Amino acid sequence: MTEITYPWAIQHGLQRKNTGKLQSLWLETPSYCNLACSYCFACGGETVDKERLMTQAEIIGVMTQAKEMGIDSFGMPGAGEPLLPVNKELTVSLLRKCRELEIFVALFTTGEFITEELADELLDLPVELLVKCNSLDPNLQDRFVSDPSRNRIIHGYGYKRNQTIQLLLTKGFANKDVCRKMFGRKSRLALVTSIMTTNDHGLSNISDIEDVFRFCRQNNIIFDCDSILKRGRGVTCKLHTEDEEYKNTIVNIQKIDQEEFGNNWPITQSYVGGPICDRYHHHLYVTQYGDILPCIGSTGVVLGNIRHTTLEEAWHS
Repeated sequence: MTEITYPWAIQHGLQRKNTGKLQSLWLETPSYCNLACSYCFACGGETVDKERLMTQAEIIGVMTQAKEMGIDSFGMPGAGEPLLPVNKELTVSLLRKCRELEIFVALFTTGEFITEELADELLDLPVELLVKCNSLDPNLQDRFVSDPSRNRIIHGYGYKRNQTIQLLLTKGFANKDVCRKMFGRKSRLALVTSIMTTNDHGLSNISDIEDVFRFCRQNNIIFDCDSILKRGRGVTCKLHTEDEEYKNTIVNIQKIDQEEFGNNWPITQSYVGGPICDRYHHHLYVTQYGDILPCIGSTGVVLGNIRHTTLEEAWHS
């Protein structure tokens, strides 16, 4: 049985030696979003304070500072959807800048706005795409991105997302040879989800997780799965699983990976099938308004704002 070493099974930017230096940075794009996920960490699609948003020049300034400090990895989680038409020009311009700076990017996206033309450009840019996939069932997926309590019912997203996944597979985002040749990665496509269920099991993806996992393994796709982040709407949503149910789901995935794919990995409290998150010793997070945090979950610890604090000052604070 093979002992897995995770080089392709996690987001780019994890598994860093503790050097005491900044090695990775996440930058939010504006929180405009057309979906209504009840578990959204950034309350995407709600009010955006346009006057406070970082400008493109300010974001590039942060990126340049980070490069000068030696980082080679950016994450763009998007407080909303980075490729929504209102955000697309900014996002693509930042990816092009990353190519110039020789920085590899993990871009989180709903996937539905990726056209064939955009897919071709993204393939040539230093980026891996982490696509939302709570379920491969398009109807169930639509329920996960809807929020009846806010009268936001989404139709057609799951179908469009599935089309995008097939498009990206066709273009080579999960082709091992293509990915290695271009950017030294074994895959540049991930499916991202949390394990979620309501207490009455009225809405749940627990029975779908195994299908998503198998699909990822069969197609050389990164499986990016954990629990709901208790931030934003994720604090009050009703989709958090009980500890034992969550553990049982992971144990089932672990067994599938062992028996069907010959991979062996320990269960952790972090990414399913991956190592414990190590960002605490090499990482900073910058919100859409320029606030600098230790990481995505540390909303109560603000190290400064990029308009009056450099990354160097924040890192050593």
